[in-house]
Amino acid sequence: MKYILSVIVSLFFIACSTLEVHNDYDENYQFSTAKTFSIVHNIKEGENTLLNDRITAALKNVLLSKGYTQVSRDNADLIFVYHYGAKDKVDIQTDYQMVGIRRYGFGGTMVATTTAYEYTEGTIVIDALDTKTNKIVWRSVGTLEVKYKKTPQERKEYVQKIISEVMKDFPNKSR
Repeated sequence: MKYILSVIVSLFFIACSTLEVHNDYDENYQFSTAKTFSIVHNIKEGENTLLNDRITAALKNVLLSKGYTQVSRDNADLIFVYHYGAKDKVDIQTDYQMVGIRRYGFGGTMVATTTAYEYTEGTIVIDALDTKTNKIVWRSVGTLEVKYKKTPQERKEYVQKIISEVMKDFPNKSR
């Protein structure tokens, strides 16, 4: 029984660590007209500039792979801005089990085991703004359990994977 419980709990934690992405966009915007982009991020006091550089590089890689061309902010069709944050969370699970069940279901005791799982939930919001109207035409929000990586290379790959997934549904440039 303990083995089955540990498998179920493990599967639950694996499910919690997946990236959840939600996209929204302006249905009237003609993405086929956009060919160039610029990435802008206003650094806030105390922000991790190493993380900012990794996010900017990952976003640039994704957009270049989709066929867009990076230009200066003044010449861009779309300006991409991003915001991110993290908060500590606790997931509390209660498992109910019958112990000592006798024949025909009589007797026995109900035992409840409660466990708390503490984790950090991270959220990144990426907006694409039309430079002509200065309005958001695409928004992608990714939320996941943050996994801490030991080396700078692992962190870079982790950020690239997250940004690639968050931007997966952004339209490719029309050729």
